[in-house]
Order: sequence, then C-alpha cells, then structure tokens
Amino acid sequence: MRAETGLFLPVADVDRPAIEGLHEQLRKIGGNLNQAVRAMNAGRVGYEPALAKSLTALLGMMQPTNKRLAEMARPARARRRPDP
Repeated sequence: MRAETGLFLPVADVDRPAIEGLHEQLRKIGGNLNQAVRAMNAGRVGYEPALAKSLTALLGMMQPTNKRLAEMARPARARRRPDP
C-alpha cells in the first residue's frame, strides 16, 4: 500500500548507514559535476559542448536519485507527508 501511494517502504536501521553513505557520495559527485559545468560556462576552462551536455544530463539524472536516497534514509515517522 505504501509503494502504491508513492511512499517508501521502511528501511531497517541496520541498512540506514549504507543508504546515507550512498546519499553523501552522490551529493559530493553532484557538487563536482556542477562545478565542472559552471567552470565551462564561465570560460574558466575550455568549453566542450558535448561534454557540457553530457555532464548536465548526468547531473539531472543524479539529483532525483539522490533525493530518493535521502528520503529512504529518513526514519519512517519523518517521511510522512504534511497534511494539506
């Protein structure tokens, strides 16, 4: 039922550190990708259109995944959706 409503299944406390570690690593990688794209766009390094496009696409794919990892790592009570 939780999955059908878009909520994550509870993550065992023993698994939470691994998920938090993945979240942190993706956050760091995303920061590096963002810096690379900004450096190219600002002209601080040589601009390669194909590379810039690939980095931007990769960053766009990573962000939703990282958000899901962050949500999975939260204790179940913290994942509840706020009342409208």
